[in-house]
Amino acid sequence: MGLNMSDVAAFSGLDESTVFRLWDNVEWLDRVSGRSLQSLMSSIPGIAEYSVSHSIRKRRDELVGDLRKEGLSVDLNALENSPLPQQLMLNALEAALHIVRGQATQKTSSFIARFWGSEQDRALETLYSAEPGRGILRDPQALHDSSIDLAPRLTRKAYSLHSILALNVITHQVSKVTGALDADLGLDGAGRGNAFTMRGVVMGQLISGNDFELAEKYRRELDTTPLYAAVEEWAFPTYSKDGRVSSDFTLPSSLSLRNTAVEILREIVAYNDAYLYYLVSTYIPLAMKRDPAFGGKLAELIQALELRGADCKDKRTRQTCNTLVRRLKGIA
Repeated sequence: MGLNMSDVAAFSGLDESTVFRLWDNVEWLDRVSGRSLQSLMSSIPGIAEYSVSHSIRKRRDELVGDLRKEGLSVDLNALENSPLPQQLMLNALEAALHIVRGQATQKTSSFIARFWGSEQDRALETLYSAEPGRGILRDPQALHDSSIDLAPRLTRKAYSLHSILALNVITHQVSKVTGALDADLGLDGAGRGNAFTMRGVVMGQLISGNDFELAEKYRRELDTTPLYAAVEEWAFPTYSKDGRVSSDFTLPSSLSLRNTAVEILREIVAYNDAYLYYLVSTYIPLAMKRDPAFGGKLAELIQALELRGADCKDKRTRQTCNTLVRRLKGIA
């Protein structure tokens, strides 16, 4: 920009000696203090943008190199062109690194558990996907294999909330891609963790397989098993950040489903007919009991179901959609 050290010091308010120490150091961003960096970003054009891009590029290059050593090649063009924030994509790459290294530690469970969330889930989904133009890994098979190997070992040493969440995240992603999982991946015995893992697998299989009978079987299970219904009601609000993740899988008595409503409206359009049947027969009725206003988006929900239901080829799904719409119009 044609600025010298004295210019930068004057504009930023830093001592010239501070600017001098950083001037010719290619690693200056690693050495500058937070307060000095704020002063530079607020006074010198381009510093803020450089700081962000440099930090992202540095972390990206490290992760790409580490993953290459583990047999995973990252498609840099697909990564850079992702519509999701690059920070989220790099977090997903780090999760993949934990998985392919196969260390069933508390640190691994804790990190992967953070991907219980809508944006995080979509970032991780791009790593498991083999779809051209969407998948971030050139060949994700090693990630699939490592996930199947790691999942049953996550809960053996420490059956904690983090291990339950991590197991769900992994099994859900594998199920979305393959449509099936080895039976050994399930947790033994009853309990919230087992119900939660089962739900993750079912959701993945519905998305990948368009299996109407599975959707109906899941609905019947919830009708007869209160534990499954409780976990189902808990899942969406915590996934969408309307409610906090809790080890007892409970929600506050008063809860607005604002973010959940946005996610459901997206999924009505994005997913197949069997998943739509699950939404209209199972989750949306549960959600309406929790929040009759549907996060202030009841009108949008009715419109979305009318449009999607009209295009649905499956008669049972279409009829269930229409029945739910009539009920919702009675509330509205």
